[in-house]
Amino acid sequence: MRKLLISGLGGSLFPYLHDRLSSDYEIHYVDADPQLKFLYPDLNFHVSPLISDESYWILIKELIENLKIDFYIPLIDEEIVEAKRNIEDFGDVKVISPAADFSELCLNKFVLMQRLKEANISDVISYTGDFYNSELGFPIFIKPISGRGSRGIMKIKDADQLDAYYKLEGYTPEEILIQPMLTGVEYTVGALTNNRNDLLSISSKRIIKKKGITQIAITENNQAIDQIVKKIVEEFKPCGPFNVQLILTPSGDIKVFEINPRFSTTTIMEIEGGADPIRAYLEYFDKDYKGPFKSPVENMYLHRRWENIFYNA
Repeated sequence: MRKLLISGLGGSLFPYLHDRLSSDYEIHYVDADPQLKFLYPDLNFHVSPLISDESYWILIKELIENLKIDFYIPLIDEEIVEAKRNIEDFGDVKVISPAADFSELCLNKFVLMQRLKEANISDVISYTGDFYNSELGFPIFIKPISGRGSRGIMKIKDADQLDAYYKLEGYTPEEILIQPMLTGVEYTVGALTNNRNDLLSISSKRIIKKKGITQIAITENNQAIDQIVKKIVEEFKPCGPFNVQLILTPSGDIKVFEINPRFSTTTIMEIEGGADPIRAYLEYFDKDYKGPFKSPVENMYLHRRWENIFYNA
């Protein structure tokens, strides 16, 4: 039985992901939240330092070596590049994430927008805050150039609110990406290539409700979106899992506004819908895949809900 090490146990992929994989793999988890041992008392859980602490990587290497981990799946943006550059091939372990260069590109949202435009894949008008002089008018959409999740993301209604944002959120203008408010239908699209950059799957999900993470979504097949994903794969050679955030405008244009170089919170829809990207990556690691890419079944809904769990710490 192959052994997996997965970070970010506190995320919304769990416990579903564990339930679907644990019959075939021995899985170990790391997270900086020690309370998770009460939430998941039966899992192989290892409390870690924060990723910003150098001792985090000491722990990761110790776990890989002592547990003889075969594959390490980093699910936290801040660890992905470091994991790929410095953990890949530590012992016999392989890291299930995109190439380091692709991940670095995705994690700089302003440079990513420029590269997508240059490659004729997507064109979203983008400014850094220090070069913005109300060219787009208001409202505008702003977010940190380097950041994850919904942190620092806001709709800005006027110049006074923009000034207040910098003061209250603590970002400097050069750290902020400013874009127009895009209108249309939002999609989150999981894509998977193996380490040889063969395209294994494309999984489009139309977002119905979102608050930080996707709460309600439905699987769809969309050939125009498939073509955009294929262009990203051909142009940037990700060689791993990634997730595309985009808007389909009323006129039919596709506007890519973010790419996350990892499995997303909606990966569970792909697994449930018959296009399991983790098993596919493991099956075709270091193997050629020339068949058609897979997609999950259409019209399958995800509806996340709250769960109340009580424990004595």
